Amino acid sequence: MKPLTHLIKLLPLAVLLLVAQDVHAQAVGSVATLSGLLVAKDMNGKARVLAVNSQVRQGDTLITERNTYALMKFVDGAELTLQPESTLVLTRYTYDADKPQQDKVELNLVQGGFRSVAGLLGQRSQDATVVTTPMGTLQGSASMIVSLTPP
Repeated sequence: MKPLTHLIKLLPLAVLLLVAQDVHAQAVGSVATLSGLLVAKDMNGKARVLAVNSQVRQGDTLITERNTYALMKFVDGAELTLQPESTLVLTRYTYDADKPQQDKVELNLVQGGFRSVAGLLGQRSQDATVVTTPMGTLQGSASMIVSLTPP
């Protein structure tokens, strides 16, 4: 009986840790338009199928299938259209209207491509955007087209 008592005492701590992980996975935008299948994997590898109005969160890996286009709108008004057969990691998306010194967008394009239009973050702090690809790193561009697949 004693091990069971220990487990029961630890249950609130386990719940607190799970809630803390969800807080860290902050919503940074939502799916505005979607044609096809879009999947998001969170930082723990848990997958969820996204639909129009689904939230995208910091730390999500977004994966589009063949013939899928997905338009995401972010908290600062930025827009990003993900191409078919793409994988994009939203490594970091920090925007606070009152704290421009903390602005930072870090994206990792694993495969495929995207087109983005800057929001308020990109307009006031162009150097805060970093996109990593297998071909290298891009920094400082507020609006961009990045593609790893031939046209």
